[in-house]
Amino acid sequence: MAERGRGRGRGGDGYSSRGGGRGGSGSRGGHGDGQGRGGSGSRGGYGDGQGRGGGDNYQGGRGRGGRGGYQGGGGGRGGSQEMVSRSSAPREGVAPGIYLTRGDQPVPQPDAKITATEDKLVASTRGHMFEIGENAKVPGRRGYGKLGTPIVLRANYLTLTTAYESNLTEVPWFRYDVDAPNLHKETDAQGNETPGYSRDKKCRLFDQIVAHPKFDGIVWATDNSKIIVTNKALPDVGKVPGWIETIVLPPPVGNSQNPTPNPPPNAAQGAVARNTVRFKVTLVGSSAPRQMIEDLKSTTHGATYGGAGDVVQTLNIIMAKPPRSAANVRDVGQNRFFPHEGHPGHPGQVAGGSHPGCEKYELGSGLQAMRGYYASVRPAIGRLVLNLNVTSGAFYKSIPLEQLINEFGGLRSYRDMEKAEGFIRMLKVKAVYVKKGHSAAFMVKVKTVLGFERNFAEPKKGILVTRFSDATVTKFQYVDRRTPNAPAVATSVKDYFNNTHGIILRRPDLPVLNVGTRADPQYLPMELCIVLPGQPFKRLLNGDQTSEMLRFAARAPNQNAMSIAGTANAPGNGVRLFRLRDPPGGPDPQTGSVQPWGFRTGVDLITVPGRILRAPKVMYGNRKDETPRTGSWNLSQVQFYKPGKFGRWQVIVFNIDEPRGIALTPGDPEPLFDELGRTLKNYGIQMGQRVRTQTVPLGPLIETNRAANDRNVATAFRNAKKNEVTMLFIVLPRADKWLYACIKYWGDIEEGIHSINSVGSKLQKEKGQPMYLGNLALKANVKSGGVNHIVPNTLVKPLDNKTMLVGIDVTHPSPGSSGGAPSIACVVASTDEHLTQWPGSVRTQAGRREMVDGLADMVEERLKLWQKKHNGALPDKIILYRDGVSEGQFDQVLTIEVPCFEAAFKKLYPPKSWPKLAVIIVGKRHHTRFYPTRQQDADTRIDKRTGDTVGSWNPQPGTIVDRHITGRIIREFFLQAHQGLQGTARPAHYTVLRDDISFEADELEQFTHNLCYLFNRATKAVSIVPPAYYADLLCERGRAYLFSTLAENHGSESSVFNASGNEWTSGVHPNLAESTWYI
Repeated sequence: MAERGRGRGRGGDGYSSRGGGRGGSGSRGGHGDGQGRGGSGSRGGYGDGQGRGGGDNYQGGRGRGGRGGYQGGGGGRGGSQEMVSRSSAPREGVAPGIYLTRGDQPVPQPDAKITATEDKLVASTRGHMFEIGENAKVPGRRGYGKLGTPIVLRANYLTLTTAYESNLTEVPWFRYDVDAPNLHKETDAQGNETPGYSRDKKCRLFDQIVAHPKFDGIVWATDNSKIIVTNKALPDVGKVPGWIETIVLPPPVGNSQNPTPNPPPNAAQGAVARNTVRFKVTLVGSSAPRQMIEDLKSTTHGATYGGAGDVVQTLNIIMAKPPRSAANVRDVGQNRFFPHEGHPGHPGQVAGGSHPGCEKYELGSGLQAMRGYYASVRPAIGRLVLNLNVTSGAFYKSIPLEQLINEFGGLRSYRDMEKAEGFIRMLKVKAVYVKKGHSAAFMVKVKTVLGFERNFAEPKKGILVTRFSDATVTKFQYVDRRTPNAPAVATSVKDYFNNTHGIILRRPDLPVLNVGTRADPQYLPMELCIVLPGQPFKRLLNGDQTSEMLRFAARAPNQNAMSIAGTANAPGNGVRLFRLRDPPGGPDPQTGSVQPWGFRTGVDLITVPGRILRAPKVMYGNRKDETPRTGSWNLSQVQFYKPGKFGRWQVIVFNIDEPRGIALTPGDPEPLFDELGRTLKNYGIQMGQRVRTQTVPLGPLIETNRAANDRNVATAFRNAKKNEVTMLFIVLPRADKWLYACIKYWGDIEEGIHSINSVGSKLQKEKGQPMYLGNLALKANVKSGGVNHIVPNTLVKPLDNKTMLVGIDVTHPSPGSSGGAPSIACVVASTDEHLTQWPGSVRTQAGRREMVDGLADMVEERLKLWQKKHNGALPDKIILYRDGVSEGQFDQVLTIEVPCFEAAFKKLYPPKSWPKLAVIIVGKRHHTRFYPTRQQDADTRIDKRTGDTVGSWNPQPGTIVDRHITGRIIREFFLQAHQGLQGTARPAHYTVLRDDISFEADELEQFTHNLCYLFNRATKAVSIVPPAYYADLLCERGRAYLFSTLAENHGSESSVFNASGNEWTSGVHPNLAESTWYI
């Protein structure tokens, strides 16, 4: 039986918006006057140069146990960039509050010219369709919303000013493409893959190209992949034939530049051959942002510059040059840059210094969190803007590799070795050792770890190996080049380093590293290797690491704004990293970074107009309604709007044979379960007889016990099935991903019994017990077909009770999943007029494919169930909220997925009677953030005990923005419906791709806002609309059914997904298929 379990829990609103503690607890001085005591345990912000507990507007405050900021100005002592201890939350130098960039000066109002341009433009876009790709058109914006209380917010954007809007000199831009044999990864028609250059080799190639005399006196920027842009034309480089040249790349950074004595014959020639590159540079064309700026300022929809994408791409390459050129900054993915610690030193070499903006935090198991910055230029109405945001990422610690593996979990067993091998695969390390008899001649090699020494089906070079064998066993045919005509001798790795380099290995029993290839293996002892800094960890974090990451990343909005832009006297690390601002008194960094390209950026975060929408009323049974405050309400003294009904039910208690493995404290638990039954009845739920409790023993939750534990779980569910149980309440001693997934597999797939999990310590805790039991009741009621609460008047004009809502999402295998691991596609759809029941279709499909395979069949399943629930009638309006697609995939949604809906319509509807369809994209992974400019607009309250103002200081729930940072044509808006309790709240981003219903702006925005109060397992508004949220939850449940494939492979090459051999590839047990079983 394959192992099962959940791949990962649902993430929050992103690392940069949830989790973690806040800064100090002391009182703070007034803005600008700097009086008052600093917060307890706070630290000066990196780069703001202010002292203990104080930022630019809080100078002089001194908090207990605090530490000065980077460079240590303004009181307090300068702090080093040391690892923050895991024993406490990261400390901040600025207390949560309103972000003020210039003390008590009035906050500037949003640009009235932008508003006027928007109002004129929308009259031109209303009622028109616009192309966004081949054969794809979207409706133009119909108007802007007016409902709600107007407010002014800051947004994490800076304005770009070009030569066409100022007295800057106009500068043309020249774009060149670079090509070389095998430069990029390619796959031929037969599926054969050419890997392409490594990241490091590409960087070395582009460094050599721009160092050529052709670039003398020319300002350049590159993406280190394909494109070079310049502010002058390169001499004698045109479109045909271009510039073709052959060069020899230097060794990787950190490698020895001087060879050791007595190198083997032809070694240098071989290295030269491997690093010889014949490249070609061709001119693509020249451009400038003039036409684009004119179009952005135009008030007619016909002004659309076809080269806008190239201009934005060029601007992003230019903006990224300073961090890409800086020592100790790592770019990760698109437009994310992380300052990190310096390269580790070795004998005879001083370690490289850390970047001054490096901020890191211990995550455990060999990883650390680092704070970085995201930057992306965006076109907006009337201007170009730069989106600049704080981001966080997980990185390997730069420590000896042996220590890293010990922190990860060690090498005590074969399975430990498999996990460790996956953990370090493709990790770059530096090996340092000396040539025997030449103590001053250091060998410094930067290598990439392919894995541990392994068996080969066809051994090459006479290597005799066994899987994971150590330095005493691994042997190869070694020729001593110091002796003329020396014969090849079978030599172990241990003996080689002893005889050749005078190194007696301290741990020859450790697995040997392969730092070559499978075809040409090269071996290094682990103990000689140091992990290079700035290497991102690309797999899933474990539960403890995720919690620590959230603690590090969750910061108050003003703290993140300070990191991005800082204040008038102390620029933030973000603008400093991109060379947009330096501390006052020095030269203007923009004269060397962006001004040579003919533009400049603002230095203050812009202000934008927003509104706060009124929260809708929520209604329970007996027509009792609640008016949410701060986006939430409680279940006190209410009955569910429509109580559910289920038959026989049972409690199963799982005890684990390990410390603290007893789910419930000693004593009779039956009164507790009786209280659970009374709670369910008090909410109105109708249920059958409670079957006698099962207590099930499990072995320790380690992999060697999985098969036995799986059998025990299966037996428990089969016993429940024999007793005709339809609802199970599971009590666990602690949360465990594998056990959770095992339970869900046996309940959802095999036996068809609803299950609701709880942790015994929380269930028994008297404080908060009614709320905890109430949350269990919420799930039980939904699973049994009930309606917890409704939002009256949600389906109002232009909607009605014949409206069906649909959510679609696709989750992909994470790095480290089994080879060939699938993606999981889900479609959920409402079946009732109250929008509370959401059955769904779930199935696997080809990995990494975002567009849904078999979507027509899944839509047909949802329509047929609606038809069954509505006496044969079909919906006449369908609203799709599509999650998980990027802006570059919008046209694919219209050309690939929408036709699947139409294919289902063709099967089920009469001709000319198809439903009206609206398609709205839900964006969660964007980098737009908002910051209140007044306390009354922030999410705060007065603490009755202390009289202090407390809260998250985020915008209030219901804050919406649809102006000033949105596009010219397509309808889009940002909505923060939820209360951001920790960190900086991330609003959801909604984009309309199709609208047969013809929503007005206020209608769609208010409808979307109301939906966020209809999430059926919570008593609060949620961050994204329920259709998208439910689709995400169902995808996660699908991951649980394939736990060993999607979550636990750790990059091992020994596991490959085979759809025909796995227990689950689609669907759920028929008993549950028409319910919201996954909630």
